Amino acid sequence: MATKGEDITKDRIGFEKSNKALGYIYEEWYELISNFISEKEGINIELGCGASFIDQINKSIKKTDVFLNSNTDFKLDAMDIGQKFENKISNIILVNVFHHISDPVLFLKAAEKSLLPGGRIIMIEPSNNYWSRLVYKFVGHEPFDTAQSEWKFESKDPLLDSNQALSWIIFVRDYEKFKNLFPMFSLIQKRNMMPFSYLLSGGHSFNTRLGRFIRLIRKIERFFFDKSLGMFNLICLEKI
Repeated sequence: MATKGEDITKDRIGFEKSNKALGYIYEEWYELISNFISEKEGINIELGCGASFIDQINKSIKKTDVFLNSNTDFKLDAMDIGQKFENKISNIILVNVFHHISDPVLFLKAAEKSLLPGGRIIMIEPSNNYWSRLVYKFVGHEPFDTAQSEWKFESKDPLLDSNQALSWIIFVRDYEKFKNLFPMFSLIQKRNMMPFSYLLSGGHSFNTRLGRFIRLIRKIERFFFDKSLGMFNLICLEKI
């Protein structure tokens, strides 16, 4: 029997055609990710792809998830990437997936094992500033717990259980701990973006039918608001 998370994913496949504003937002994410992709010769993998269409932007990327559906190239648990692809991966891509990983230390160790020297982990994750905290705590449907003391958390369904503050906890609050645990990783990019456009698109919950008008919104917020109020971060780690 399919889990609730699997059913949600299946229902979202093709979302970029019905919600063109949200599709444009993801397209911008995918293009930004492509700009940071390592040129090391290896395999490019998106973990937890869900309804992703990143392969339409960059055909070199293989889409994987914890279950198979019409949108996946093959099944892969994030924790198994080191065992199955040791020293074979050039880029690991996660779009709003990292904060669902209940044991980030185990994952980062597996990722480090899988990556070639010069390989990268590139992720889009929720950010933490006074605007994003307000949105995630009072509007969002997933936890945003900046007080979580340990990195690990309990999870019964990896598609639904999360802490949206996880990337901030690891790469900002506990950054010294991260550097001590993973000296082979260098944080080469952390960029805020999109304070309003994702909300205005309706996200995956509601189609506001803004269509291409979202492009104008992005031009305005990119110039004036991304850096200080962005709801999302692009985070890029490189293996030394």
